[in-house]
Amino acid sequence: MFSKDPERYFTGAFIKVGFFETNADLIYQDEVRGSLFEQIDKVIELIFFKYMKAKISYDGLQRVEEYFVSEASMREAILNAIVHKQYESGVPIQISIYKDKLYITNVGKLPDHWTEKTLYQKHGSKPYNPNIAHVFYLAGHIESWGRGIEKIFDSCIENNLPMPKYYINPTDIMIEFDAPQRLVIDNFSKVTDRVTDRVTDRVTDRVTDRVTDRVIDRVNDNTMKVLNVISEDPGYSYNDISDEIGISRKSVATIIKKLKDLGIIERIGNNKKGYWKIKK
Repeated sequence: MFSKDPERYFTGAFIKVGFFETNADLIYQDEVRGSLFEQIDKVIELIFFKYMKAKISYDGLQRVEEYFVSEASMREAILNAIVHKQYESGVPIQISIYKDKLYITNVGKLPDHWTEKTLYQKHGSKPYNPNIAHVFYLAGHIESWGRGIEKIFDSCIENNLPMPKYYINPTDIMIEFDAPQRLVIDNFSKVTDRVTDRVTDRVTDRVTDRVTDRVIDRVNDNTMKVLNVISEDPGYSYNDISDEIGISRKSVATIIKKLKDLGIIERIGNNKKGYWKIKK
């Protein structure tokens, strides 16, 4: 529960996240490690900042971001996976993300005499790892009343999202979240088109509320292009950014340093597996 390196005790005691194209090709992936408590917040931040794109709309002047999985549903699903995982299997929790769906797969099994139907009905709490469940209960993360799935469904209803599907397999349990058509973003994966002269208008929709007017006056066109590319895919490397906007890697590095010094962006994680975060 509390070890900084739980794999000292159980191989595979981490969470693996990957983004896939529709043809099931893996585009990029990350591994979330640390104590079980740390893994929860780390993986949620990673998924919502790097892997999922929000559909943007406006309610008057208020910017509204809609994801096809609510944060409450995601947190409950990950907590369920951690509490019910068979750690002796040595297999990490796996989260597979596409532009229009998300899967959480966990090595585990239902309690004896339970069926898939039991999950959708009122049922008691029978965690595979009662000690882990008890600590999460004491920490206020779960209720210990068997309401995890019910809370996932309630959050989907509240956010007008489709109900998730459960797949009970002989060696694992998988939950699938599907995106309604209104939230599917065509350019969810890596950006393939060159940045055009309209880049400033595109950046306005994504970045304006994160950058003050004073800072906007101080950045040039290439800087705005870098911000746009990062907002499209926070996982881009220096070389990716260079290829996208057609300037040298050295120029990209100079712009990135300027943006970091101004407090506009920061790097989360290391250079190889981290991602960019545009700060509010």
